[in-house]
Amino acid sequence: MKNGVSIIIPTCNGGTIFSQCLAAIKHQAYANRFQLIVVDSGSTDGTVELALKAGATVKKIDQKLFHHAKTRNEALSLADHDKILFMVQDAVPVSESWLAALSQALDDSPVAAVYTSQVPHDDATSYARFDIESINTARGPVPTVQELESLESYAEMPYHQAYRMIGLDNVCAIYRKKYLLREPFPTVDFAEDMAWAQKNLLLGLKVLYNPQIKVKHSHNRSPHYAFRRQIVNSFWCAKIMGRVEEDFSFVKVEDLKAITGELLSFVSGMRSRIFACEPEYPKNALFLQEILGKYPRVSRLKGFLTGRVFYRQKPMPEGVRKLVRNLESQIETLFHLIKKKYHMQDEKEEVLLLDQVAANVMGRVYGEVYASRLLKDTISPSLESLVRPFFHGV
Repeated sequence: MKNGVSIIIPTCNGGTIFSQCLAAIKHQAYANRFQLIVVDSGSTDGTVELALKAGATVKKIDQKLFHHAKTRNEALSLADHDKILFMVQDAVPVSESWLAALSQALDDSPVAAVYTSQVPHDDATSYARFDIESINTARGPVPTVQELESLESYAEMPYHQAYRMIGLDNVCAIYRKKYLLREPFPTVDFAEDMAWAQKNLLLGLKVLYNPQIKVKHSHNRSPHYAFRRQIVNSFWCAKIMGRVEEDFSFVKVEDLKAITGELLSFVSGMRSRIFACEPEYPKNALFLQEILGKYPRVSRLKGFLTGRVFYRQKPMPEGVRKLVRNLESQIETLFHLIKKKYHMQDEKEEVLLLDQVAANVMGRVYGEVYASRLLKDTISPSLESLVRPFFHGV
């Protein structure tokens, strides 16, 4: 059926926001037929019942079998139409013309896929709002066709240009089914959309980013999750692109620990300077303290000798010291920028913002160190045992 659209949404405990997504889809002013397909991996909150009530074809899978790429590829067998629209359960169309506009954009452009811009949900935190708006700024305000002339030209692009060039986002993206059947999503555990775009752009296809079509989508992530996600993002971007944004391969495990300790001291100092009276804070601890707790404990003897003439700390290498200064500047600049931009007044929210900023900055450092060493095949057992556990739960 060439004129219709099959909408595929993976779900797991979609909650209230998923019901808003379904309601927005139901009220679309779309002249042709569309099919709703939900692939659910173990919901217990009524998500499946909501989907069935909305008229969706529902496929249930074991939660352990969910995979960002494989699950989407397998869902194609259920699709009746030649246009495939992938969404996520917490993306909500902002207008009744959303589906028609997406379908028309694919009809009007000689591209393999079209993806949309995002606006934050109404309850988005200041950091979540800043994150989405920063992505929109980076992608630009006008529709843009992405294409690659050759592998050589792609390899010569600066990192940020290359990253932007292969951008594609399954938060909301519509594809021509024939290209998905010809080249399914590569079986990566993260960023399957970007991996697909890179492969198909190098095959000569094109992708369109259309910021005039929008969905509401944002995440109020905890510092713990944000830290892990930055690591996973760095890892998979390096695996897909074969490069890193910054080469941190010179940083060793002991350097990472020293960097984390230095930034903990810096952020603690910021808190004491910013807040005259310390607001209530979960566990009264900074996230960076928990990260330091992941490192192996020193022996009692070594602990006893610390600070005495028998044990001396090695001086921090100049490259690591320079990195620390840069990270301190990033944290302070980001914190004050977001606080000012969104007119933050609540001290408890400001404390959480500071921890979120520090967690995101540090997560990127850990991720880039791991990814840099991955590309050079120099990951030590100690780095592997430290960083790998953070991959879980993203």
